[in-house]
Amino acid sequence: MQHPGMQTVRRTSQQQKLTADLCVVGSGAAGLSAALEARALGQSVVIVDAAPQIGGQAVNSAIGTICGLYANGPAPGRVTHGVMDPLLAEMTANGQATARRARNTLIVDYAINGWMRWVERQILETDVMPVTGAVLRGVERQDRRISALQLATRWGDMVIEAESFVDASGDAVLSWLAGLPLNQSDTDIHGTIMAVFEGVDTDIVNEMPRETYHAAMRARGAEFGLVRHDGFLFPQAEAGKVLANMTHIRTPQDPVGLARAGMQGRAQVDGLLALFKAEFPEAFGNARVATYGQPGIRQTRTIQGRSRITVEGVRAGHRPDDAIARCSWPIELHTEMADTHWEVFGDDHMHWIPFGAMVPEGLDNVVTAGRCIDAEPAALASVRVMGPCFAMGRAAATAAAQVGAGSFHQIDVTALQAAVADNLSLTRDDPWTAGFVRERGREADGA
Repeated sequence: MQHPGMQTVRRTSQQQKLTADLCVVGSGAAGLSAALEARALGQSVVIVDAAPQIGGQAVNSAIGTICGLYANGPAPGRVTHGVMDPLLAEMTANGQATARRARNTLIVDYAINGWMRWVERQILETDVMPVTGAVLRGVERQDRRISALQLATRWGDMVIEAESFVDASGDAVLSWLAGLPLNQSDTDIHGTIMAVFEGVDTDIVNEMPRETYHAAMRARGAEFGLVRHDGFLFPQAEAGKVLANMTHIRTPQDPVGLARAGMQGRAQVDGLLALFKAEFPEAFGNARVATYGQPGIRQTRTIQGRSRITVEGVRAGHRPDDAIARCSWPIELHTEMADTHWEVFGDDHMHWIPFGAMVPEGLDNVVTAGRCIDAEPAALASVRVMGPCFAMGRAAATAAAQVGAGSFHQIDVTALQAAVADNLSLTRDDPWTAGFVRERGREADGA
């Protein structure tokens, strides 16, 4: 065998550079949808994430559930289509996704590794350019347009030039770095550290009413370092595993604070498992933590857009003229450490996302998608889940392909709505919907 030799290298000031039609910042549900939809429309695409892998919170925070994908009622139809369709079809066929009734709708539980690998295959097969481990340091702005992003990577500085940008960062980072005014809740919206427990007797757990373990958390939670007294245990596709969404952490917007919040949340996970072992030894006696998620962030900064989603509009189901997506997910507010506020809607309810709430005032070639759109905090709590985030990503990509070098403020709304029409009309041809109607009817919410 020939041994490798050595050569001398020195740091240079030369920046790496990428150029594309569209640059997507953030690779969670909204960003992934935007990147793959844009590539299908023939655009060259770069997708950027500060994490070391693509997937956003769907992978790194171990969310494990797809909410807001279905309407309400005893036979809830699908309300979001697009790249969600092949993702759902493959994971269902592989036994990596299952649906169950909850909150007057259907929630889909998915295997985190299955999601990650599907995403990575799509990125490679479609030739989307992934940039991971890249921290956005600044933007180059010319009047009302961003022309380039400045990033730092472990391999040196990088510049990405694009005709248009989708901000799916969750924190409205492009508008922030461009110096625009943003909105932020005056009350902390708590995040969560998710965890997967393995070695669980899931037959027992699946028969346990929520109130059983909620009562234990209220009675002995302080003894085990818990701050939250509600939450859910979600069944997983793999035998013996459950996903725990039962912690609350603050969401400080500084690196030290967020790192500490994550550590505190993982300590809560340990305390939760210890409590369950003590209170429910038959179900959790052999359980252990298989996965700790990264801090799951629900809300931080949001843009100031052409329009705003209000709580009144959500409750009334008002449909704006420029609607591009819809959902019926409850108002799910995490402002209290101990409990979560739920406002569940009726069978025929639907609320809508206007394209104007995705377009920041002051920038022509940036559109936001996901949890940083313009919405009152409680209203955002009803549209920041995965179903509508996928729909927003699709609308953002479609709009980018339509406007080209123009302005998102001058979009042809009628043409945009025609291109995403199946996300504006209810469909009931989903096999899960048919199965629940035929075999189960209206079940009591299980999570």
